[in-house]
Amino acid sequence: MKNGFLKSALSLALCVGMAFGIAACGDNTEETEMKDNGLSVSKFDEPVALVDESVLTYMNVPSSVLVSNIVRSLGNEVRQDKGLPVTIEYDLDKEIVRANVSTAKVKISENKDLSDARSVFFEEGNSVDVYNLKTGKKYYFQVSVKLTDGSSLTENGEFETVASPRFMNVEGTNNVRDVGGWTTESGKKIKQGILYRGSEIDGGKNTGHVDFCLTEKGVEQLRALGIKTDFDLREESCKVGEYSILGEDVSRNFYNAPQYQSVLNESSAETVRKLFSDLANPEAYPAYIHCTHGVDRAGTASLLLESLLGVAKEDLVRDYELSAFYYNYAHVNRSLENGGNVLKLLERLEKYEGKTLADKTAAFLLSVGVTQEEIDSIRNIFLG
Repeated sequence: MKNGFLKSALSLALCVGMAFGIAACGDNTEETEMKDNGLSVSKFDEPVALVDESVLTYMNVPSSVLVSNIVRSLGNEVRQDKGLPVTIEYDLDKEIVRANVSTAKVKISENKDLSDARSVFFEEGNSVDVYNLKTGKKYYFQVSVKLTDGSSLTENGEFETVASPRFMNVEGTNNVRDVGGWTTESGKKIKQGILYRGSEIDGGKNTGHVDFCLTEKGVEQLRALGIKTDFDLREESCKVGEYSILGEDVSRNFYNAPQYQSVLNESSAETVRKLFSDLANPEAYPAYIHCTHGVDRAGTASLLLESLLGVAKEDLVRDYELSAFYYNYAHVNRSLENGGNVLKLLERLEKYEGKTLADKTAAFLLSVGVTQEEIDSIRNIFLG
């Protein structure tokens, strides 16, 4: 099995990282440990899982196991596609009264010196949930508590996150994941934080999916990711407003993109060329790519991109099927009509010239007019 993500145990209660050397994964919060200065912060003894246990289970089972076997028991109304938070808590010595706290915040960074840190305030109480962190990473944090007398207390901590697909938490839309995190057959890892995929975000006027429209908080959550480009795979008739819902400063491009095998048809050549030429522009990132549900057109575009980057066929199928944790599982089950089209697309891709699937995908893209320079640029953007 070539799965590049965490090899967790089949038990929902225990996960063991074989490919990443992670011994176990714990809850999203841990007990605090009191320090001499009277301030204690969460202490994490085990890596924290940022996805539902059912997702970790699916990522670990043999590739012959269908996603429907994992999600069937959840029922169609139960969604498991939201990223989970890391909960950070602080406690004060009993001699320091909580009422004396003016403000409290936590700074979180991938860097030990806390450079490029993200700050989150404790709005109520002494606990805060931090969402949309990267998976398979080590984080450093510092809790700062300012007291009403003007003095301040600080305490540092650290934690690791379990290597897994990175599901995002974005209010007002669904099925949002980071394209990054997958390990290629050459051993490189696709960078996280470059491209996010998901459902529509503006309740497109021709789709009627009013529940797929970002709330004010959802807009803030995507903008916090630094999104510069809205790659909209729908037809332009779905256009809502003059600008992207993310703001006037976010570029929005429509593609009326094909899906599954039709992406290989001659009639789709110009659309595919334009999309991948745009994906080759390093100034476009970070970016959000989507269709309506984030399953068919977005799934096809993501598959082609990840295949070009060298992700193994088994993992390409797994990534596609992860949409089952949001959508009706039957729709994305590889053994059924729509899911089966993913396998048919891969079979047709493998007929192109090249030693590897990545080479064959590059050959296909070259055949529709994507240049070698653009292919090299895409690989450099995502793999470094």
